Amino acid sequence: MSLFKPLLAVLCICAVSSLTACGFEPMYGTHSETAKAVNVALPEIEIGNISDRDGQYLRNLLIDRFYTHGRPDAAPYLLKFSALTKNVVDLGIQKDATATRAEIQITGHMDLIDKSTGKAVLQRDLKTVGAYNLLENQLSTLVSQQDVTESILQEMRDDIVTDLGLYFRRKAMTDANTPPAPPSTPVPPLAAPK
Repeated sequence: MSLFKPLLAVLCICAVSSLTACGFEPMYGTHSETAKAVNVALPEIEIGNISDRDGQYLRNLLIDRFYTHGRPDAAPYLLKFSALTKNVVDLGIQKDATATRAEIQITGHMDLIDKSTGKAVLQRDLKTVGAYNLLENQLSTLVSQQDVTESILQEMRDDIVTDLGLYFRRKAMTDANTPPAPPSTPVPPLAAPK
């Protein structure tokens, strides 16, 4: 039994060190490459308008997250969204056909557009789900519904930031590994020594 604990500790250290050998890097944290890519790239994205109340709430969440030091003058990217779709489905149906729980599903689509080319460089379908109890008190039910809606929109914002962070990290890695382009005018060969 006394040999088990040291052996377990050695196995845990080997498992953790093998993760670093395979290129594993934490997604979150202040020192990760993804966090650095996100912090540099997010202020350079213009956020397009999103229709409806839920869309405006999501846009405001994104503005608060992207523009910590003010909005950009000329952002090279535009983040466009389709209108968000909100579905509410009753769950927990009782014998008298009344529901005791409801599920909210919000879906949408985003495109990250490079303004210099006008092409979408990243496209994602967005979907978040949350649930709340249907209470006898209608005010409590409405407050629960609004709270869940705000919560899943915050989750959608986090998903968007993660997707953008991964895109810009991959882009930075690709740009770093790409050899420089050859000069546009050919360099004349050196004259042969006499």
